Amino acid sequence: MIQTVVDQIRAELRRRVLMGNWSLGERLYEEEIAQDLGVSRSAVREAVRLMEQEGLLVREAHRGLFVASPSGRDTMEVAQLRAVLEASAVRFGTAPEPGTLRELERVCQRMDRIGDSDHLEAVNLDRVFHGLIASQAQNALLLRKFHELDGHIAIFFHWVTAHVPGRLDDLGERHRSLLKVYAAGDSELFARSVMQHYQEAAAELARHLPDAG
Repeated sequence: MIQTVVDQIRAELRRRVLMGNWSLGERLYEEEIAQDLGVSRSAVREAVRLMEQEGLLVREAHRGLFVASPSGRDTMEVAQLRAVLEASAVRFGTAPEPGTLRELERVCQRMDRIGDSDHLEAVNLDRVFHGLIASQAQNALLLRKFHELDGHIAIFFHWVTAHVPGRLDDLGERHRSLLKVYAAGDSELFARSVMQHYQEAAAELARHLPDAG
């Protein structure tokens, strides 16, 4: 697939957000980004629009453009909605396929090898893992809504992995536990397990957000 200039700008902006080059809530200026990247402001504006849809950037009326800064309440609400959508994808989707299960285990193995500071890779693997499960859904609208939360989940996941010591140590095993439930084919048990999976991460994240306490 050929990447457009907008795709390339979006990828670079996403990398900067998830690598912590910009702080949560930091104000950004499209003109400065365009000058820094050597691209047109119109291309930056389109990439920013896509980033806003992803939930990584927010534009506030009369104030400007900012890196998303989730609150504890935001975190839990998004986690619960994501869990409901993922559980619904399993409930209304096809039975777990051997090829999908093997690919999910390979993702867990890659998670096992993640280093303490490889937060961007952790975010990407988490997205791949849950996306593979959701992709079994036989409902295009459900899948689209699921992926609309990718950016929100990514920034939450990045924040907790970057600020909670040891959070990446058992990343593979935590996802492998969920994989075992998924492989068993019990959609109701999976619904409970995936809700717990997301809520535990959200609760831990909420304790470390700037507005905690």
